[in-house]
Amino acid sequence: MKTNCDIIRDLLPLYAEHITSEATNALVEEHLAECEACRAVLEQMEQPVPVRPEAQPDAPLRRIRAALQRRSIRAAIGSVLAALCALAMMFWMGTARVPATTEQAHFWTYNRKENGADICILEAQGEGVWLDMEGTFSWGKPQITVRAMRYRFPGVHRVLTALVGSDRSTVWVMVSRTQLLTVDCADQTLYYRDGQLVDRYIVQENPDGTFDYAYGTDQEYGIDYKKG
Repeated sequence: MKTNCDIIRDLLPLYAEHITSEATNALVEEHLAECEACRAVLEQMEQPVPVRPEAQPDAPLRRIRAALQRRSIRAAIGSVLAALCALAMMFWMGTARVPATTEQAHFWTYNRKENGADICILEAQGEGVWLDMEGTFSWGKPQITVRAMRYRFPGVHRVLTALVGSDRSTVWVMVSRTQLLTVDCADQTLYYRDGQLVDRYIVQENPDGTFDYAYGTDQEYGIDYKKG
């Protein structure tokens, strides 16, 4: 009599674990020799069962630590960027420059002899004011031009200078008594000849629209020419 598959399949778990008697083993094996379906069920039972790893109890803590580390890195980067921006702003404020007015420049002029030559010296005595020369200096030039400049934020400039070194801006210029010294300021342009402040007069208008100028005092040119 052919053994019923349901009975054999009830015995297969015990058979697979080798805990059945020899008589039962013979009965099961006789059935398996003839039943392909039950053999397949036994093969499925004998395959290793995959074991899922148990969740680690500290996994949430690791995630929290990783999140805190990322937050700390972002905070550190933000702090570095903020410090760099502050330094850049301080450097800009410390070096920002604008033309100085004549009142801010507070000019002082005097004459002296040097190596047998008569020279004139103009000095900017205003705080934070210096003189930028236009082009290069030459004793042979009939006219020397300088610009009076100052720092927009003198307090910040003093701090920056204390941090990076001394300020090397030129506050005086030296010319010969025959050279015309032109000083461009924010509010006006000044002219010096022979160490004295003079005015500019229009002596002739040219066909191309340009002018010829003379530099002196009202006693010299004021009667015949107008200032310009």
